[in-house]
Amino acid sequence: MAEVLSQQEIDALLFALNTGELQASDVSIEKEKVKVYDFKRAMRYSKEQLRSIMRIHENFARLMTSYLSAQLRSYVQIEIDLVDQVTYHEFIASIPSRTILNVFDVKPMDGKMVMEVNPQVSFAVLERLLGGHGENYSDLNNGSLTEIETVLLQKIFSRTFEMYSEIWKNIENINAKWEAIETNPQFLQLASTNDTVIIIVFRTTIGETTGRMTLCLPHLIVEPVLPKLSTQQWFSTMVKANIPQQDMLMQNLDTVHIPVIAELGRATIPVSDLIHLQIGDVIGIDTGKIQVKVDQLTRFLGNPGLQKGRYAVQIDQVIDTEGDDL
Repeated sequence: MAEVLSQQEIDALLFALNTGELQASDVSIEKEKVKVYDFKRAMRYSKEQLRSIMRIHENFARLMTSYLSAQLRSYVQIEIDLVDQVTYHEFIASIPSRTILNVFDVKPMDGKMVMEVNPQVSFAVLERLLGGHGENYSDLNNGSLTEIETVLLQKIFSRTFEMYSEIWKNIENINAKWEAIETNPQFLQLASTNDTVIIIVFRTTIGETTGRMTLCLPHLIVEPVLPKLSTQQWFSTMVKANIPQQDMLMQNLDTVHIPVIAELGRATIPVSDLIHLQIGDVIGIDTGKIQVKVDQLTRFLGNPGLQKGRYAVQIDQVIDTEGDDL
């Protein structure tokens, strides 16, 4: 804190200035620090909330890396490069005039967000999907995508954002549904010019091609979950959601669909007889126990019957195989 002068000291200082004993330049005055605040660019989010947003979308970057690597059968690396809050006008001004804008409808927020994918990334994806090496083979100089390119990008990014709810499930039930593709940012109006939005910039590498993907979250989408984005709340939610790995595996296995086939019997006939088959002909089959197959492997034997008016099989015998617990 600066020293406060007494009235006697002030009088002595003024006298020295008037007599020339002291020059005004010799007197140092500590200026009060002033922080500039732009009311047109209101900062709505704290650093803590932005860090929570970054942690959430780091998981999304990993999910996208795994999914695109499998779909494109190529080296894919996606990492977060920047998380910041800007005005919607600044976001639009920062992206190319011709680019790929994937618009998603977000429920239950009743708002929309957009994923901007730079052309070098978009066409590297298209090149791989069409059997190429992932090079940038085209551009958007003509101002539009072909119908085939639009459909391919729609399928890739709509399925990518089916995983978006996974990264939010411990905080909020969010569902992002692909809605449209736009190539001109000027035709896209998701928020007012001076509204604050959160941008998450992903540095994306596909094969030898490197570019950026930018996710824009308008305030309308983020506002309902702001109270849950504090570090303490975020970690407490993660701890509550932490379940043993064995239980998690069992939950995932419960949703797996396995084909089960009850085979009544088999018959072998010459091709000449097969060609001359007519309506009313009877083919004899081997009789005996019905074989119940699970994923093409015979695991049970049983007898045919009816259950509540439907065909059914009564299991009489379980066929054990080495290494099975059945």
